[in-house]
Amino acid sequence: MLLSALLNLWADLRAAHHLYWTLHWQARGPSFYGDHNLFAGLYQEKAGQIDALAEIIAAHYGSDKLDPIKAWAAAMPKVEQLTAGQSAVKIAEYVIQCCESTNELILESGECPYPAGLSNFVSDLSTKNIKDLYMLKQRFGSK
Repeated sequence: MLLSALLNLWADLRAAHHLYWTLHWQARGPSFYGDHNLFAGLYQEKAGQIDALAEIIAAHYGSDKLDPIKAWAAAMPKVEQLTAGQSAVKIAEYVIQCCESTNELILESGECPYPAGLSNFVSDLSTKNIKDLYMLKQRFGSK
């Protein structure tokens, strides 16, 4: 069950990465340069988070669990859901919620040999995405 939650979080991060990268390309208008750079920073940060989580999954469960086809299949409905909202703020809020629910499962499951370390890692992901949420709300408001 914990592996499933971690793979789900991995897919969530991949969806956010893809959407921020797309928003980076779609930036237009008077605020183009700032928005272009904001989204570049967000998608680049997600790439590091995706890598770190994948390495944790590989260390605890084996690298064979990191199936690229299954990962994209899991990420695509999330991309569709978040694209429908048309809001960069919603992307950050979604990732934070996913981190929080994954962290609850880590602490409740008893499946992980290092629950405190994994919980700290996921909490750090949540904190980083709260920073993203702050920056996005400063730029776009609460939409």
